[in-house]
Amino acid sequence: MLKEKKPFNSASVERVLLIGLESSGKTTLFSHLTGNHVGDEINVKGSTYSIRVQKMADGEFVDSPGIRIDDSLSNHVVKKEIERASRFILVVRGTQFYDELNQLLPLVTDQRKPFVILVSHADKMQESSKRLLRKFMLQHHLPFIVVDSRKVKEEQCANIRSFIYEQEPLTRSQLDLLTRIHLDDVIPKERIFSQNLFGYIQALIFILAIFLVPVVIAYQLSGIIQPLADQFVIHPLSESLNGQPSILKELLVGNYGLLSLGIYSFIWAFPVVVLIGFSTAVVDESGLKDRIVDCLDPPLRKIGLNGQDLVPILTGFGCNVVAVFQTRNCSYCTRTTCISLIAFGSSCSYQIGATLSLFSAAHHVWLFLPYIGLLFLGGILHTRLWYAHGTTALGGPTFIRRSFLQAPTLKGTIFRLKGVVKQFLLQAMPIFILICIFASFLNFFNVIHFIAYLFYPLLALLHLPLDAGVGLAFSMIRKDGMLVFNQGNGALLAQLSVSQLFLLVFMASTLSACFVTIWTIGRELGLKTAAGIVIRQLVTSIICSIFLFVLLFFL
Repeated sequence: MLKEKKPFNSASVERVLLIGLESSGKTTLFSHLTGNHVGDEINVKGSTYSIRVQKMADGEFVDSPGIRIDDSLSNHVVKKEIERASRFILVVRGTQFYDELNQLLPLVTDQRKPFVILVSHADKMQESSKRLLRKFMLQHHLPFIVVDSRKVKEEQCANIRSFIYEQEPLTRSQLDLLTRIHLDDVIPKERIFSQNLFGYIQALIFILAIFLVPVVIAYQLSGIIQPLADQFVIHPLSESLNGQPSILKELLVGNYGLLSLGIYSFIWAFPVVVLIGFSTAVVDESGLKDRIVDCLDPPLRKIGLNGQDLVPILTGFGCNVVAVFQTRNCSYCTRTTCISLIAFGSSCSYQIGATLSLFSAAHHVWLFLPYIGLLFLGGILHTRLWYAHGTTALGGPTFIRRSFLQAPTLKGTIFRLKGVVKQFLLQAMPIFILICIFASFLNFFNVIHFIAYLFYPLLALLHLPLDAGVGLAFSMIRKDGMLVFNQGNGALLAQLSVSQLFLLVFMASTLSACFVTIWTIGRELGLKTAAGIVIRQLVTSIICSIFLFVLLFFL
C-alpha cells in the first residue's frame, strides 16, 4: 500500500533548491541570490555528484547538478535533493522555454511543494514571449520571473527571494496550464566549432591556447618566486634548525618537508590553478565552453568519454587533485575513465616544470613538444585499452546545449574562479600537507632507496642506467621528483643519449600518478577502484615504454 504524502509544512527550515538543465544559467543565478558566495561543496551520498549549499538568514539555497538528458544518475541525484527541499526554483531558458520546462516539471509536480519558474536569457527572448508570460502571470497567478541572469541586481535578488517564500503549491489546473504554454524558440547561430573536421581542429587549437597560455605565464611567475622563497624563507629556516633533531629538520625543511615542499607546492601549483581557473571561467562565461564540449563530444565518445569530461582534463594540467574533484560533475559512466586519463596524460604544473628543467639541462628542450604529444597519444591508448566498454555505455549523441556566445562578465568570472581557489586551498592543500609528512618519513628511513630496487629489472630491460631507479621512485611521490635524474651536477643525464632521456622522462611521468593524486582518487572512488587505476596505468606505461624503446633503438 502506498504511503500518503505529508502536506507541505511551511514552519520547517526553508531549503530552496535550484533545478535546471546544464547551461540554463542556474549557477549564475545561484551566485546572485546568495550574494556571490560560492557556498560549501558537499558530496551527494551514494553518487559521484556534489551540490553547493549556501546558508542564508532565512534558510539555505542549494545549487543542484545540471540535469543531462543522457545521464539518468544526475536526474536521480536531483530527485533525492528534491525530497529534502522545501521550495524549488526551476531555471528555464526563455529561448527554449517549452522543451526545458516540460523536462523539469515532472520532477516536482508530485511533491506538492511551492516552486517558482525563473526564466533566464531574457535579453535573448522575443518581446512577444515576454508579454505572453506576463499575461499568464497576471491572469492565472503563475509564478514566473523573467530575468537576464547575468545582470541581476541586489534589489532584484531580494525581490526574487521574497517572491519565492510567498508562494503556495500550485493547483492541478495551474500545473496543466504550464505544460501547454508555447513560446517561440530562439536558436543561436552556429558560427564556430561545428561538428566536422574543421570544427574539431578549431576546438583543439582553442583548447591548446586555454591551457598553454596560463601554464607558460604561471611557469615564468613561479620561476621568479621560488628563488626568493629559497633565499628568504627556506634557507633561514634551515639554518635556524641546525642542532635540532634530524627527524624534525626532515619534517620541516627536508626534501619533502612541510615548509620546504609545502611552500613549493603552493608556489608551483597555485599560480597554474588560478590562471587556468580564470581562463576556463572566461570561456565558461562566454558560452565558448559549451560550444567546444558539444563539438568534441562525438570523437571523445569513441574513447569512452564525452565532451563534458574536457573540463577536468584541462584542469589537470594545473593540478591533478583539483581535476579529480572536478570530475564529480562528469557522468557516472565516464568518471573513472576521465580520472584515469587525468592520472596518465594530464601533466600537472610540477611535471611540466620538471620535464622542461630536465630537457633544458640536457640541452634538448625541443623534446618537450614530442613528449606532450606522446602523453596525449598514450592517454588515448590507455582509455581505449582499459575502458572501451564506456563507448557502449554512453549511448547515442549528447544533448546539444545551443549556447549563445556573449561577453563574459567580471562578476561571473570571479565567482567561478573563487570556487576553484576555495577547492584548491581547502581540499587539495591539506592533502599536500599529509603527503609531505608521509614522504618525509619515507625519505628519512631510506625507504625510497628500497623502492628503487623494484625498477631495476625494467631499467635493465630498456638498457637504462640502474641509478635512475631512485628518480623513478621519487617521481611516484610527486612528479617533480624526477628532478633527481639531474643529481650530481647532471652526471646521470650526461650518461644518457637523447633517446634514453626521452624514454626515461616518459616512464617517470606515466608509471604512476603521484601519491597526492592516488590518495585523492582513493578518497573519491574508494581504495579498490584507485588500486585498479594504478595497476592499469602501470601496465599501459610499461607497454608504451617497451614499444617506444623498440621504436627508438631498433627502427
